[in-house]
Amino acid sequence: MRKYVMLALGPVLALAACGENAGWNPNYSAMHNGSDYAEYYQQREAALHGTGAVPQVIPVQLPAEAPELGQPQRKVVPATVAVIPTNARPVTAGGAYPGSTPVLVRYAHQERQNPGTTTYRRTGGSVAAAARSCSGYSSADHAQRAFIAAGGPILDPRGMDPDGDGYVCGWDPRPLR
Repeated sequence: MRKYVMLALGPVLALAACGENAGWNPNYSAMHNGSDYAEYYQQREAALHGTGAVPQVIPVQLPAEAPELGQPQRKVVPATVAVIPTNARPVTAGGAYPGSTPVLVRYAHQERQNPGTTTYRRTGGSVAAAARSCSGYSSADHAQRAFIAAGGPILDPRGMDPDGDGYVCGWDPRPLR
């Protein structure tokens, strides 16, 4: 029985004898190479054990992203941001655009085409079916919000946008722009 216990525990004890952070994993070997991250790691461990100060900066090493000598730097292009006038009021149900919601305002700024301009390909669906669908909503704003929530304008599962302009039930985005 003792022989079987030693056979089972032998590999575990052998691995334990190797020591922490010693092995083939390059992430572990970096802890002992004098890099900025190795210094941070040692400071962090000391702080966790209560024998040192908490490090204030975590260095990030991304060797795959590091430029090489003579290689041009990648230019970071900021994302396009909608410019909101400084005199604009917050958008609420009774705010700058009465009756509208932030979802509709954002959608109006996102979709730049005017009503009637076919932008999305539609198959099937008719104006009569769209009119029947629209009659179930109390307003064009409610219908447009439901259209967006159902996957519009890419999807039109209810057939509310037969002309493919991205706007349903007579909703017009131009006043919100």
